[in-house]
Parts: sequence; C-alpha cells; structure tokens
Amino acid sequence: MKVYSEEFKTDAVAFDRIKLRSYCYVVPRHADPVQRRRQVAEALFRVVEAEGLEAASIPRIARELGASTGLVQTYFRSKDELLLFAVAHQGDLLRARVAAALAETAAAGLKDRLLRAMCVVAGAGGESTAEGRIWLAFLARAACHPELRLVHVAGAREIREHCRSTLVAARSEGLVPAGLDVDAEARALAVLADGLAVQRAVEPEVFTVRVVHDLLRAHLDRIFVHGTESRA
Repeated sequence: MKVYSEEFKTDAVAFDRIKLRSYCYVVPRHADPVQRRRQVAEALFRVVEAEGLEAASIPRIARELGASTGLVQTYFRSKDELLLFAVAHQGDLLRARVAAALAETAAAGLKDRLLRAMCVVAGAGGESTAEGRIWLAFLARAACHPELRLVHVAGAREIREHCRSTLVAARSEGLVPAGLDVDAEARALAVLADGLAVQRAVEPEVFTVRVVHDLLRAHLDRIFVHGTESRA
C-alpha cells in the first residue's frame, strides 16, 4: 500500500489552498480506477499551475503524486492521453459548478440564472484563480493540438447552446425583444465570458469577481430590455 499526499483528494475550487496542506492520505490497494485517473489529472493541474505545462512530464507528475512513473503509465500511456483526460475532467468540474450555481438560483428569473452561470464560466464563480491559469495553459496548447482543440471547441459550443436556449426561453416569456437574434447574442455573450476568463486568469487584481460580475450584468441588461428581474 502506497502513501499519497492528501493533495490527491478532489478539490474543484481550491488549487491555491491545496499547497498549504501536508497531511497524509492512504489510497486503498484496489483504488477506483476512475478516481485514480482523476488524482493523476489533479497532480498535473498542480504542476501546470506551479511550473507551466512544459514542465508537466510523466516523471514530474509521478513525483508530484509521490508515486512511480510506472503507476502513472498504468492509467495513461502518454502525456497526450493524460492531457486529453485532464481537459475533459476540467470541463466536468466546470459543468458541476454551473449546475450548482443554477440549483442555488432555481427560484430566480432567467436573466439572473444566466448571469450566475456566465460568472462561473468567466472564472468569477468562487473558484481559485489558479484554475483559470491552468485552463489558459491548456487553451494555448489546444491551438496546435488537434485533439485538444476538439475538446475545447465542444465545450465552447456547449456554453453557446446554454446561452441560446436561455435566450430562446426569455424571448418566449417576453423578457427580450421579439426580434432578438438569439444565435448572435449567444455567441456574443459566450465570447464575452470567455474573454473575461482569460483576463481574470492574467489580471485577477484588475478583473475581480465584482468587476466581472458587473460587466456581464451590464451586457445582459442591454439584452433583457423587458421585464423587471432583479439586479443581483
């Protein structure tokens, strides 16, 4: 039985705080393969956040885990395979946070729910800014990595579709102009959130949670010209 750092435990929102922990965590001999793959991916996240993507070799990730290179390769045959899994895992974490934000605002109006979801997408939903920097490193790699690009493109389409479906519902309720081009507005909103995520990763002291929230709210205020939803 190997001894692993407690850092392996999944923490979707606190990569910065992970570094402060020093307790021990014993992984069962017959660990869940899916959970073990997630632990490897999260070790990759920590290496990328601290040293950059280029430093994240399989041996370096193994050292971060306190495990052997062979153990890591039991679950991932190559760095590319690990990167693809890690990006998909990061997408799953984002979906979970969006779902949690929507659940918290179940009684709110469409505009307020859309605002909360887009704040999460833009990195202003309460998660660590380290996660945004990790996402940005993966995004840069995707520009010249066809398979990673496909994963990112699929995620971007999912965000645009969420925006579009919400705007369609808002149009049917008379909350936005009847002639609103929901496809164009969905693209614009998704691009705004995406750009804010980049800026928040690079300049969190400028693009604070409040600044990002207010910019997204101002954009939605220009779209939702009808109705009396709150300005939360």
